Amino acid sequence: MHIPFCDSKCGYCAFNSQTSKNHLKTTYMKTLAKYLSYKLATLKETTKIKITSVYIGGGTPSTIESHLYEPIFKEFLPLLQPKAEITIEANPNSLSQEWLNTLQSFGVNRLSLGVQSFNDKKLIFLERNHKMESTYNAMETALKAGLTNLNIDLIYGTPLCNVELLEYELETACSLPINHISAYHLSLDKGSKFYQKANKESFGGLMDSDEEFGEFLSIGHFVKSFLQKQGFTQYEVSNYTKTHPSYHNLSYWEGKEYLGIGAGAVGYAKGVRTTMPKNIEKFLSGFYEEKEVLNTQEKLLEHLLLGFRSCVGVKREKVPNTQNLKILLEEHKVEKRGERIYAKDYFLGDEIALFVS
Repeated sequence: MHIPFCDSKCGYCAFNSQTSKNHLKTTYMKTLAKYLSYKLATLKETTKIKITSVYIGGGTPSTIESHLYEPIFKEFLPLLQPKAEITIEANPNSLSQEWLNTLQSFGVNRLSLGVQSFNDKKLIFLERNHKMESTYNAMETALKAGLTNLNIDLIYGTPLCNVELLEYELETACSLPINHISAYHLSLDKGSKFYQKANKESFGGLMDSDEEFGEFLSIGHFVKSFLQKQGFTQYEVSNYTKTHPSYHNLSYWEGKEYLGIGAGAVGYAKGVRTTMPKNIEKFLSGFYEEKEVLNTQEKLLEHLLLGFRSCVGVKREKVPNTQNLKILLEEHKVEKRGERIYAKDYFLGDEIALFVS
Protein backbone atom coordinates (compact mmCIF):
# COMPACT_ATOMS: atom_id res chain seq x y z
CA MET A 1 0.00 0.00 0.00
CA HIS A 2 1.39 3.35 -1.05
CA ILE A 3 1.06 6.52 1.01
CA PRO A 4 2.08 9.41 -1.32
CA PHE A 5 2.45 12.19 1.26
CA CYS A 6 5.65 13.69 2.70
CA ASP A 7 6.52 16.70 4.85
CA SER A 8 9.46 17.43 2.54
CA LYS A 9 10.99 15.95 -0.61
CA CYS A 10 14.51 14.51 -0.30
CA GLY A 11 16.99 15.31 -3.06
CA TYR A 12 17.51 11.69 -4.11
CA CYS A 13 13.84 10.68 -4.02
CA ALA A 14 12.09 9.74 -7.26
CA PHE A 15 9.21 7.96 -5.55
CA ASN A 16 5.63 9.08 -6.09
CA SER A 17 5.21 11.53 -3.20
CA GLN A 18 3.81 15.02 -2.72
CA THR A 19 4.45 17.74 -0.14
CA SER A 20 1.59 20.07 -1.10
CA LYS A 21 -1.41 17.73 -1.05
CA ASN A 22 -1.94 17.37 2.70
CA HIS A 23 -5.57 18.52 2.40
CA LEU A 24 -6.29 15.26 0.56
CA LYS A 25 -4.99 12.90 3.27
CA THR A 26 -8.35 12.01 4.85
CA THR A 27 -10.10 11.51 1.50
CA TYR A 28 -7.15 9.50 0.22
CA MET A 29 -7.21 7.08 3.17
CA LYS A 30 -10.97 6.57 2.85
CA THR A 31 -10.56 5.89 -0.88
CA LEU A 32 -7.70 3.50 -0.17
CA ALA A 33 -9.96 1.45 2.12
CA LYS A 34 -12.80 1.47 -0.42
CA TYR A 35 -10.53 0.38 -3.25
CA LEU A 36 -9.03 -2.38 -1.14
CA SER A 37 -12.52 -3.60 -0.27
CA TYR A 38 -13.51 -3.54 -3.94
CA LYS A 39 -10.34 -5.34 -5.05
CA LEU A 40 -10.58 -8.06 -2.43
CA ALA A 41 -14.28 -8.64 -3.14
CA THR A 42 -13.52 -8.97 -6.87
CA LEU A 43 -10.70 -11.45 -6.24
CA LYS A 44 -12.79 -13.54 -3.86
CA GLU A 45 -15.08 -14.40 -6.76
CA THR A 46 -12.35 -16.47 -8.43
CA THR A 47 -9.54 -16.87 -5.89
CA LYS A 48 -9.07 -18.13 -2.37
CA ILE A 49 -7.14 -15.21 -0.91
CA LYS A 50 -4.38 -15.78 1.63
CA ILE A 51 -2.45 -12.70 2.71
CA THR A 52 0.98 -13.57 4.07
CA SER A 53 2.44 -10.06 4.35
CA VAL A 54 1.49 -6.40 4.16
CA TYR A 55 3.84 -3.49 3.45
CA ILE A 56 2.73 0.11 3.96
CA GLY A 57 5.28 2.43 2.38
CA GLY A 58 5.58 5.83 0.83
CA GLY A 59 6.02 8.67 0.84
CA THR A 60 5.85 8.85 4.61
CA PRO A 61 3.15 6.72 6.27
CA SER A 62 3.91 8.29 9.67
CA THR A 63 2.56 11.65 8.44
CA ILE A 64 -0.95 10.14 8.33
CA GLU A 65 -3.00 10.28 11.53
CA SER A 66 -3.11 6.82 13.10
CA HIS A 67 -6.91 6.48 13.29
CA LEU A 68 -7.19 6.85 9.50
CA TYR A 69 -5.54 3.44 9.08
CA GLU A 70 -8.22 1.53 10.99
CA PRO A 71 -10.70 1.03 8.08
CA ILE A 72 -7.85 -0.31 5.91
CA PHE A 73 -6.79 -2.88 8.50
CA LYS A 74 -10.39 -4.02 8.95
CA GLU A 75 -10.46 -4.95 5.26
CA PHE A 76 -7.45 -7.25 5.20
CA LEU A 77 -7.16 -8.57 8.78
CA PRO A 78 -9.72 -11.39 8.24
CA LEU A 79 -7.61 -12.70 5.34
CA LEU A 80 -4.24 -12.71 7.13
CA GLN A 81 -2.41 -15.98 7.56
CA PRO A 82 -0.95 -16.91 10.97
CA LYS A 83 2.29 -15.05 11.75
CA ALA A 84 1.78 -12.69 8.80
CA GLU A 85 4.35 -9.90 8.55
CA ILE A 86 2.88 -6.37 8.63
CA THR A 87 5.44 -3.61 8.01
CA ILE A 88 4.99 0.13 8.07
CA GLU A 89 7.57 2.78 7.17
CA ALA A 90 8.20 5.86 9.30
CA ASN A 91 10.34 8.98 9.29
CA PRO A 92 12.23 9.48 12.58
CA ASN A 93 10.95 13.07 12.66
CA SER A 94 7.24 12.24 12.53
CA LEU A 95 7.16 9.00 14.54
CA SER A 96 5.29 9.40 17.84
CA GLN A 97 4.53 6.96 20.64
CA GLU A 98 0.77 7.35 20.23
CA TRP A 99 0.97 6.76 16.47
CA LEU A 100 3.09 3.63 16.77
CA ASN A 101 1.11 2.18 19.68
CA THR A 102 -2.10 2.61 17.70
CA LEU A 103 -0.68 1.02 14.54
CA GLN A 104 0.66 -1.85 16.61
CA SER A 105 -2.79 -2.35 18.14
CA PHE A 106 -4.15 -2.66 14.59
CA GLY A 107 -1.61 -5.41 13.82
CA VAL A 108 1.70 -3.83 12.72
CA ASN A 109 4.58 -6.06 13.85
CA ARG A 110 7.50 -4.66 11.85
CA LEU A 111 8.83 -1.10 11.58
CA SER A 112 11.12 0.31 8.89
CA LEU A 113 12.81 3.61 9.76
CA GLY A 114 14.14 5.92 7.04
CA VAL A 115 17.40 6.72 8.82
CA GLN A 116 19.64 7.04 5.70
CA SER A 117 22.63 8.36 7.68
CA PHE A 118 24.05 8.95 11.18
CA ASN A 119 25.92 12.06 10.05
CA ASP A 120 24.16 15.44 10.16
CA LYS A 121 26.19 16.87 7.25
CA LYS A 122 25.28 13.88 5.09
CA LEU A 123 21.62 14.19 6.11
CA ILE A 124 21.69 17.82 4.99
CA PHE A 125 23.29 16.80 1.68
CA LEU A 126 20.54 14.19 1.17
CA GLU A 127 17.98 16.89 2.03
CA ARG A 128 16.53 14.84 4.88
CA ASN A 129 14.42 16.78 7.38
CA HIS A 130 15.64 14.91 10.48
CA LYS A 131 18.86 14.86 12.52
CA MET A 132 20.73 12.06 14.25
CA GLU A 133 18.97 12.71 17.54
CA SER A 134 15.61 12.00 15.91
CA THR A 135 16.77 8.50 14.98
CA TYR A 136 17.67 7.62 18.57
CA ASN A 137 14.34 9.00 19.79
CA ALA A 138 12.49 6.94 17.17
CA MET A 139 14.35 3.80 18.19
CA GLU A 140 13.38 4.39 21.82
CA THR A 141 9.77 4.86 20.71
CA ALA A 142 9.83 1.51 18.89
CA LEU A 143 11.28 -0.29 21.90
CA LYS A 144 8.67 1.24 24.22
CA ALA A 145 6.00 -0.08 21.87
CA GLY A 146 7.52 -3.55 22.23
CA LEU A 147 8.53 -3.88 18.59
CA THR A 148 11.59 -6.07 18.03
CA ASN A 149 11.33 -6.64 14.27
CA LEU A 150 13.09 -3.45 13.18
CA ASN A 151 14.72 -2.29 9.95
CA ILE A 152 16.65 0.85 9.13
CA ASP A 153 17.46 2.21 5.67
CA LEU A 154 20.98 3.50 4.97
CA ILE A 155 22.37 5.28 1.91
CA TYR A 156 26.02 5.13 0.85
CA GLY A 157 27.97 6.32 -2.19
CA THR A 158 27.56 10.08 -1.63
CA PRO A 159 30.42 12.55 -2.26
CA LEU A 160 30.79 12.75 1.54
CA CYS A 161 31.32 9.01 1.97
CA ASN A 162 34.77 7.68 2.84
CA VAL A 163 36.04 4.67 4.77
CA GLU A 164 35.99 6.46 8.13
CA LEU A 165 32.44 7.78 7.75
CA LEU A 166 31.04 4.47 6.56
CA GLU A 167 32.74 2.55 9.35
CA TYR A 168 31.23 4.96 11.86
CA GLU A 169 27.75 4.72 10.32
CA LEU A 170 27.81 0.93 10.09
CA GLU A 171 29.16 0.57 13.62
CA THR A 172 26.41 2.86 14.87
CA ALA A 173 23.75 0.92 12.98
CA CYS A 174 25.01 -2.41 14.33
CA SER A 175 24.92 -1.06 17.89
CA LEU A 176 21.17 -0.50 17.65
CA PRO A 177 18.62 -3.17 18.65
CA ILE A 178 17.69 -3.94 15.03
CA ASN A 179 17.62 -7.18 13.08
CA HIS A 180 17.55 -5.85 9.51
CA ILE A 181 19.40 -3.25 7.43
CA SER A 182 18.54 -2.08 3.92
CA ALA A 183 21.65 -0.40 2.47
CA TYR A 184 21.40 1.35 -0.88
CA HIS A 185 23.97 3.02 -3.11
CA LEU A 186 22.87 6.56 -3.94
CA SER A 187 21.67 6.82 -7.53
CA LEU A 188 20.50 9.66 -9.75
CA ASP A 189 16.97 8.49 -10.54
CA LYS A 190 14.88 10.29 -13.10
CA GLY A 191 12.33 12.47 -11.36
CA SER A 192 14.54 13.33 -8.37
CA LYS A 193 15.96 16.78 -7.61
CA PHE A 194 19.48 15.33 -7.79
CA TYR A 195 18.79 14.06 -11.31
CA GLN A 196 17.59 17.50 -12.38
CA LYS A 197 20.69 19.12 -10.84
CA ALA A 198 22.98 16.68 -12.64
CA ASN A 199 21.48 17.71 -15.96
CA LYS A 200 21.84 21.43 -15.24
CA GLU A 201 25.17 21.66 -13.46
CA SER A 202 28.15 19.69 -12.24
CA PHE A 203 26.96 17.62 -9.31
CA GLY A 204 30.22 16.57 -7.76
CA GLY A 205 30.53 13.09 -9.27
CA LEU A 206 28.46 10.94 -6.96
CA MET A 207 30.46 7.84 -7.75
CA ASP A 208 33.92 9.33 -7.07
CA SER A 209 33.94 7.97 -3.53
CA ASP A 210 34.23 4.42 -4.93
CA GLU A 211 37.90 5.15 -5.78
CA GLU A 212 38.91 5.35 -2.11
CA PHE A 213 38.00 1.69 -1.66
CA GLY A 214 40.43 0.36 -4.22
CA GLU A 215 40.13 -0.76 -7.80
CA PHE A 216 38.66 -4.17 -6.96
CA LEU A 217 36.63 -3.34 -3.87
CA SER A 218 33.48 -1.31 -4.35
CA ILE A 219 31.69 0.47 -1.54
CA GLY A 220 28.97 -2.15 -1.75
CA HIS A 221 31.43 -4.94 -1.02
CA PHE A 222 32.87 -2.92 1.84
CA VAL A 223 29.39 -2.55 3.36
CA LYS A 224 28.67 -6.25 2.87
CA SER A 225 31.97 -7.35 4.44
CA PHE A 226 31.55 -5.03 7.43
CA LEU A 227 27.99 -6.15 8.13
CA GLN A 228 28.85 -9.83 7.77
CA LYS A 229 31.49 -9.46 10.48
CA GLN A 230 28.76 -7.99 12.69
CA GLY A 231 26.49 -10.99 12.18
CA PHE A 232 24.34 -9.72 9.31
CA THR A 233 23.74 -11.95 6.29
CA GLN A 234 23.19 -10.48 2.83
CA TYR A 235 20.14 -12.16 1.28
CA GLU A 236 19.55 -9.64 -1.52
CA VAL A 237 21.82 -7.06 -3.10
CA SER A 238 20.64 -4.30 -0.73
CA ASN A 239 19.24 -6.24 2.23
CA TYR A 240 20.91 -7.75 5.30
CA THR A 241 19.42 -9.66 8.21
CA LYS A 242 20.61 -10.80 11.62
CA THR A 243 17.72 -13.21 12.19
CA HIS A 244 15.54 -13.86 9.17
CA PRO A 245 14.76 -12.13 5.85
CA SER A 246 11.75 -9.87 5.53
CA TYR A 247 9.05 -12.23 4.30
CA HIS A 248 7.53 -9.48 2.19
CA ASN A 249 10.83 -8.61 0.50
CA LEU A 250 11.62 -12.26 -0.16
CA SER A 251 8.19 -12.83 -1.70
CA TYR A 252 8.96 -10.30 -4.44
CA TRP A 253 12.19 -12.08 -5.38
CA GLU A 254 10.45 -15.45 -5.32
CA GLY A 255 8.03 -14.10 -7.90
CA LYS A 256 4.93 -14.45 -5.73
CA GLU A 257 1.72 -12.57 -6.50
CA TYR A 258 0.90 -9.31 -4.73
CA LEU A 259 -1.64 -6.50 -4.74
CA GLY A 260 -0.60 -2.89 -5.27
CA ILE A 261 -2.99 -0.44 -3.65
CA GLY A 262 -2.64 3.36 -3.80
CA ALA A 263 -1.50 6.13 -6.14
CA GLY A 264 1.19 4.69 -8.41
CA ALA A 265 1.15 1.29 -6.71
CA VAL A 266 2.12 -1.75 -8.77
CA GLY A 267 0.65 -5.25 -8.43
CA TYR A 268 1.32 -8.59 -10.08
CA ALA A 269 -0.85 -11.69 -10.53
CA LYS A 270 -1.16 -14.44 -13.12
CA GLY A 271 1.40 -12.87 -15.44
CA VAL A 272 -0.32 -9.47 -15.43
CA ARG A 273 1.26 -6.34 -13.94
CA THR A 274 -1.15 -3.64 -12.79
CA THR A 275 -0.33 0.02 -12.12
CA MET A 276 -2.62 2.56 -10.46
CA PRO A 277 -2.58 6.26 -11.49
CA LYS A 278 0.31 8.20 -9.94
CA ASN A 279 -1.65 11.44 -9.78
CA ILE A 280 -3.45 11.58 -6.42
CA GLU A 281 -6.51 13.38 -7.78
CA LYS A 282 -6.77 10.89 -10.63
CA PHE A 283 -6.53 8.02 -8.14
CA LEU A 284 -9.34 9.58 -6.12
CA SER A 285 -11.59 9.95 -9.18
CA GLY A 286 -12.31 6.24 -9.68
CA PHE A 287 -11.18 2.62 -9.42
CA TYR A 288 -9.10 1.68 -12.42
CA GLU A 289 -5.59 0.53 -13.22
CA GLU A 290 -3.41 0.02 -16.25
CA LYS A 291 -2.67 -3.60 -17.12
CA GLU A 292 0.43 -5.03 -18.77
CA VAL A 293 0.39 -8.67 -19.83
CA LEU A 294 3.92 -10.04 -19.61
CA ASN A 295 4.97 -12.38 -22.41
CA THR A 296 7.02 -15.52 -21.86
CA GLN A 297 10.34 -13.79 -22.52
CA GLU A 298 9.56 -10.93 -20.11
CA LYS A 299 8.55 -13.34 -17.33
CA LEU A 300 11.72 -15.36 -17.86
CA LEU A 301 13.99 -12.29 -17.71
CA GLU A 302 12.24 -11.16 -14.53
CA HIS A 303 12.81 -14.60 -12.98
CA LEU A 304 16.51 -14.37 -13.84
CA LEU A 305 16.94 -10.79 -12.57
CA LEU A 306 15.13 -11.41 -9.28
CA GLY A 307 16.80 -14.73 -8.65
CA PHE A 308 20.42 -13.78 -9.38
CA ARG A 309 20.34 -10.67 -7.21
CA SER A 310 19.15 -12.64 -4.17
CA CYS A 311 19.37 -15.86 -2.19
CA VAL A 312 16.41 -17.20 -4.18
CA GLY A 313 18.49 -18.23 -7.20
CA VAL A 314 17.00 -19.43 -10.49
CA LYS A 315 15.83 -22.79 -11.75
CA ARG A 316 18.53 -24.52 -13.80
CA GLU A 317 15.98 -25.43 -16.46
CA LYS A 318 15.03 -21.75 -16.84
CA VAL A 319 18.51 -20.59 -17.92
CA PRO A 320 18.31 -20.08 -21.73
CA ASN A 321 21.99 -19.73 -22.60
CA THR A 322 23.61 -22.90 -21.27
CA GLN A 323 26.93 -22.13 -22.95
CA ASN A 324 27.30 -18.85 -21.08
CA LEU A 325 26.12 -20.55 -17.90
CA LYS A 326 28.94 -23.07 -18.30
CA ILE A 327 31.42 -20.17 -18.56
CA LEU A 328 30.07 -18.60 -15.36
CA LEU A 329 30.28 -21.93 -13.51
CA GLU A 330 33.88 -22.45 -14.63
CA GLU A 331 34.79 -18.90 -13.55
CA HIS A 332 33.01 -19.42 -10.20
CA LYS A 333 30.71 -16.44 -10.77
CA VAL A 334 27.74 -18.70 -10.04
CA GLU A 335 27.27 -22.02 -8.29
CA LYS A 336 24.86 -24.94 -8.71
CA ARG A 337 23.08 -26.27 -5.63
CA GLY A 338 20.54 -28.92 -6.39
CA GLU A 339 18.47 -27.83 -9.36
CA ARG A 340 19.05 -24.09 -8.84
CA ILE A 341 21.79 -21.68 -9.85
CA TYR A 342 22.94 -18.91 -7.49
CA ALA A 343 25.08 -15.83 -8.08
CA LYS A 344 28.12 -15.80 -5.79
CA ASP A 345 28.07 -12.00 -5.84
CA TYR A 346 24.59 -10.46 -5.75
CA PHE A 347 26.04 -7.11 -6.89
CA LEU A 348 26.64 -8.78 -10.28
CA GLY A 349 23.13 -10.23 -10.41
CA ASP A 350 21.80 -8.02 -13.20
CA GLU A 351 24.85 -8.59 -15.39
CA ILE A 352 24.70 -12.35 -14.85
CA ALA A 353 20.99 -12.46 -15.70
CA LEU A 354 21.57 -10.59 -18.97
CA PHE A 355 24.60 -12.75 -19.83
CA VAL A 356 22.65 -16.02 -19.66
CA SER A 357 19.34 -14.70 -21.05
